[in-house]
Amino acid sequence: MLERVAGRMGVLLALAFLVAPLLVSQVFAQDDVGLPIHPKAIPSTIVHRSGEGEGTRWVQISFTVNAPYKQVVKFYQEKVDRNAQISEIDSGKLLNTLILFSRDLTDQFNVNISSKIRGKVTEVELSRNFVHP
Repeated sequence: MLERVAGRMGVLLALAFLVAPLLVSQVFAQDDVGLPIHPKAIPSTIVHRSGEGEGTRWVQISFTVNAPYKQVVKFYQEKVDRNAQISEIDSGKLLNTLILFSRDLTDQFNVNISSKIRGKVTEVELSRNFVHP
């Protein structure tokens, strides 16, 4: 009986360690770049970068999503406002969608989504550039 309980606790603890990084990353993404990380992002691929220079700050989060390209594009199209500029390119080998929008002239957002044709995973880069005091 005790072994069974200990085994279940081990499984629950392992699940918590798998889910926790994604939940923490979701908070950073929402706060830093103003958009959520896709729910099917692979936690071990999430990379967060940021920097400052000449009165501006930039934040970038890149990751791999275990979902089809079109599903990921739809997810992010639903997250941006109707005034976003959307460019789609199909090179025959690579699919790419770039979504650009801004909340005002000092706060700009980019979503870059790409995947190989018939690829099983999708690459995403979320970035934000803004003027800071």
